[in-house]
Amino acid sequence: MNIGLMRVSSLGQKDNTSLFNQKKMIEDYCSIYDIKLDEMIEEVYTGTTMDRDGLNRIKSLVSEGKVESIIVMKLDRLMRSFTDGVVFIKYLMDNEVQIISVQEQLNTNSVSGRFFMNVLLSMSEMERDTIVQRMTMGKERKFNENKRVSGRISYGYKKVDDDIVKDSEESKIVQYIYKRYLDLSRRGYSKTKVMRKLRISLSSKGYLYKGKEFTSHTLRYILSNSFYTGVLTNGSQTSTHNYEKIISTRLYNLINRV
Repeated sequence: MNIGLMRVSSLGQKDNTSLFNQKKMIEDYCSIYDIKLDEMIEEVYTGTTMDRDGLNRIKSLVSEGKVESIIVMKLDRLMRSFTDGVVFIKYLMDNEVQIISVQEQLNTNSVSGRFFMNVLLSMSEMERDTIVQRMTMGKERKFNENKRVSGRISYGYKKVDDDIVKDSEESKIVQYIYKRYLDLSRRGYSKTKVMRKLRISLSSKGYLYKGKEFTSHTLRYILSNSFYTGVLTNGSQTSTHNYEKIISTRLYNLINRV
């Protein structure tokens, strides 16, 4: 069997590496070189894992001695990890399975093809590691500039252009939650009863979280979110941000007993 393998990391991947484009390039290549395609396998998976439906299907067929060649548009569609890639390619070659990369014009039938296959896998992994490194450096730069690094925007704030500003309505609700929680706590209620009464108070005022009623989980997240006091975190690092505060440090500490 000659099998075409197509992979994207997500369905929204750009057109130049879309499943449709990969399929067309593989079909055109096979037409030119008179290769009969017996099966086309499509995957929506990251290329850094070996546990993929398409690869598992190929392994099963290879173990049964049914595969003659694997055709991909580009080598990184097969595997992004150099270590895993070399292991998988060796497995295929040990079972006399030919690997063809259309875009790189590589074929493991030749000594030079096998050599350059390993070189390209190494370059592919280096490219991925470079992207990760740049993302990490970008987060560090933003953190050092006292800017929000990543993750969802806290309730009470909104994004305007490239800045984070207070949402006038939501920030008032956040302030109400903190003050009402503290008031109920001082009355000697248990934490469970405080949370229940707080939810009732919010519901009676028509206050909603993203269009839905507040849950205990959401309230606990809001009440323990130090971002409202100007605290900025990035992993284990802690600093202060430049965005407008919603809650005073004193009020936050009274509730969280810091």
